[in-house]
Amino acid sequence: MSETDLPKKKTIILPFQQPLFARLCAIARGCLNVDRTTLGIKLRACFLLIGPSGGGKTFLAQALAEEMQVPYLSISVSDWVLLGTANRGGSATWPAILNFVERSKQKRGAIIYIDELDKCSHDSNWNAFLRSEIFSLCDCRVPMNINDLDGDIVSETRIEQVRHFLENKTMILAGAAFQNLWDNRTRSTMGFLQPDCTVDLPELPDLTKTLPLELINRFSSQIFILPELTEVDYRLMIETVAEQIPEIWRNRFLELGHARISEALRHKKGARYPEEILLAAIVAERDSLANFVPSPVSSEHVTKFNRNNQELNVF
Repeated sequence: MSETDLPKKKTIILPFQQPLFARLCAIARGCLNVDRTTLGIKLRACFLLIGPSGGGKTFLAQALAEEMQVPYLSISVSDWVLLGTANRGGSATWPAILNFVERSKQKRGAIIYIDELDKCSHDSNWNAFLRSEIFSLCDCRVPMNINDLDGDIVSETRIEQVRHFLENKTMILAGAAFQNLWDNRTRSTMGFLQPDCTVDLPELPDLTKTLPLELINRFSSQIFILPELTEVDYRLMIETVAEQIPEIWRNRFLELGHARISEALRHKKGARYPEEILLAAIVAERDSLANFVPSPVSSEHVTKFNRNNQELNVF
């Protein structure tokens, strides 16, 4: 779980992410810059962001908060601590959400990101309780058992303030890879796949094969999809990132980045690819310095150098 408050750092939006990011910004302006208390009905401000692993879903959620200049809270389903479990109290996830809302309630809005949503798909008691707590968050409710904490009584006034902020000032994004959907589509096109062919993007009904319909319906029917990267995407990504890299490593970064694109495609590196190439460029540059051997200096150059120094000393 990570939290930022009114971030000001300007991040790099990669070319393949730009269309989706622009659409997210348009949606966020509608969610965060409107007085929802005057609308008469509840605004469904929960959206699902899907795409293969490494596409930059978490990055886009945080970049959106930076663009909107609102506080941001990221919660991973893998790290979600249920209310009433053995590891409870202040370390539970919902108390952290309450604290985040209370610190943000004077702001004009906030973004909460639920990462790895597809990991709560298994039929187990833990997942049933987990989905119940996620339902509460998406429905702008505080769970009934919020007072099941060690010596911490949550007042009705506090609960109402949190509910009001979630309902009227919060945008919720959930990210999921649904990797099996992408893998199945990729396998179905292998063998006769041409370079300009694209893999079919998952649609909303496909998601119900992984997550229960009652969970999918908590989110807007408009889902945001980050497609798998093509060779052109990788080339544009390397050239875009290279503009931000210090000149000492830029040329080697470009050289290695373009040379290893086929490997990146094969292993589906995604948006993490520039990070690996930057390290490779730095290692190569440092390695070349460590192995540098100066060329031998001839005796004639040494004699000339000494003679010049003597002439300088005369003056």
